[in-house]
Amino acid sequence: MVKRPIRRELVVPVDTARLAEVRRAASETALAAGFDEAEARLIALAVDDAVTNVIRHSYRAAEHPEAQWVEVTLSADDERLEVLVRDTGAAIDLGRVPQFVDINEHVRRGRRGGLGIFLMRRIMDEVNYLFRRGEQNELRMVKYIDRSRRTAKNDSA
Repeated sequence: MVKRPIRRELVVPVDTARLAEVRRAASETALAAGFDEAEARLIALAVDDAVTNVIRHSYRAAEHPEAQWVEVTLSADDERLEVLVRDTGAAIDLGRVPQFVDINEHVRRGRRGGLGIFLMRRIMDEVNYLFRRGEQNELRMVKYIDRSRRTAKNDSA
């Protein structure tokens, strides 16, 4: 049980060298919220994938390369851990992202990458994406602490 709400904010430059810092913050927040080590590692993986997608895809096609940062907000209370990932890069076309990936086929074809959003959806209980033209992208992910609430998936990503 979380004794008081937890909130941690990071603003990191678009640099894969900063991913370790993001993973560490996600894992520490998940542990403080009451998740076990295995769940904390999975949550850190989902957050890492989200930030990696921003670095590799959103900013590659960005119109304003001088504003390349990623804001990550991690918050937790007695019910859930919430992750917000915000950036000002290009929007993601979620229509091109499959809801299901056959992992065996993916490996058989020798594909590398391409599983980030799929993994986020599998790990987290809610994954929602919002794009506000001219402002920012926001990815919101939620993981419920109470396992019984985890079946109520609400994905729009």
